Amino acid sequence: MVLLAVMAMLVCGAIQAQETLRIAAIVNEEVISAYDLSARTEMFLAFSQQADKAETRSRLAPQVLRRLIDEKLKMQEAKRLSIRVGKSDIEQAISQLERQNGLPKGGLDAFLSRNGISQSVLIDRIEADIAWVKVVNRRLRAQTSISGEQIDEMLAKIEKNKGKPEMLVAEILLPVDNPEHESEIGLLANRLVQQIKGGAAFPSLAGNFSQSPTAAVGGDLGWIKQGQLGGKLDATLAKLQPGQVSTPIRTLAGYHILLLRDRRTDPGAGSTDITVSLQQLFIPVPKNTDPAAQTAQMELAMTMGKIAKNCQDMKKLSQELGSPMSGSLGRVKINSLPIELRTEVQDLAVDKASRPIRTNDGFIVLMVCEREKDSTAVQRLKVEQLLINQRRNTLSRRYLRDLHRAAFVDVRL
Repeated sequence: MVLLAVMAMLVCGAIQAQETLRIAAIVNEEVISAYDLSARTEMFLAFSQQADKAETRSRLAPQVLRRLIDEKLKMQEAKRLSIRVGKSDIEQAISQLERQNGLPKGGLDAFLSRNGISQSVLIDRIEADIAWVKVVNRRLRAQTSISGEQIDEMLAKIEKNKGKPEMLVAEILLPVDNPEHESEIGLLANRLVQQIKGGAAFPSLAGNFSQSPTAAVGGDLGWIKQGQLGGKLDATLAKLQPGQVSTPIRTLAGYHILLLRDRRTDPGAGSTDITVSLQQLFIPVPKNTDPAAQTAQMELAMTMGKIAKNCQDMKKLSQELGSPMSGSLGRVKINSLPIELRTEVQDLAVDKASRPIRTNDGFIVLMVCEREKDSTAVQRLKVEQLLINQRRNTLSRRYLRDLHRAAFVDVRL
């Protein structure tokens, strides 16, 4: 009986080993094994917070395999061009991933360990992403030059849009390169939306699933104007509230998932890049404070704002108030402030106190100590980089498509 049990274990082990070594796909004579596919699927499940079930793995497998094929093509092109990815590149990318997922330094290793995922699986993905950025930068640099006229045109458009709605958006793009994959990619898009609504981190899902170049930065598209994305995407964004995620949107490129992070009135080129030094007075209003006491605290805030004639006065009042949340906020970009504070600071004169701003915990009075606007030269450089990135993203997708067309790809599963 013991001998039979041992033999059965050996047979099972042999079958598992054979399954692990099975070929999932061949890309220009390089093999993607069933083990590679399984390990990457495990990582996708962990990052998207989905249960590790056979049915889920089966649904994810085609999408994961396509991603692995893309990575093979990217790494092969990098090798052909003698492009290497350094250790420092990977360490920097890991630090960025930790920030995106709200993890402390070193927290990504602990996360992978808890989920039984080898660090090499993540590093393979990161290395392919970094290598592709380097490939695109080298090969397409000449095609991404921007003329002075194009920069002038964009600056004029920015100024024309002053006062119009502007949105801070993140995206996930799931391309449909083959009509046969339409159904499964649509199902994946719907599952990702449910995961996001259930609390999964959008940047993490974008980094693992999106095929847009913005995947490297958690899907972040930055601030965009109404009409910039076009068609269905713009129509969908117009209906979203900050913090809401869209249902999957089918376009010619594939399925898009959009997250509206914030909405604002476009300040125009003249104030977009203003840095200010701020002083803050914070007058606390504890929870369950009666209305009369709240009114008294608001009047105190107004009085202190009237007393302060400059930032030195604000500093003295902060010390007298003894509130730990009062004092200098340092130098900040106006665009980085929460919308309610940004609205107050936008046109606030230097050494003039704002009106009291109600928060959940009390009243805030702000004062601008210094106001520093980016020079025209800096504004032009930023617009030029924006245009370069837009063109590079378009050319990058074409480049990868051309590699696919020229490649020998044999999918065995």
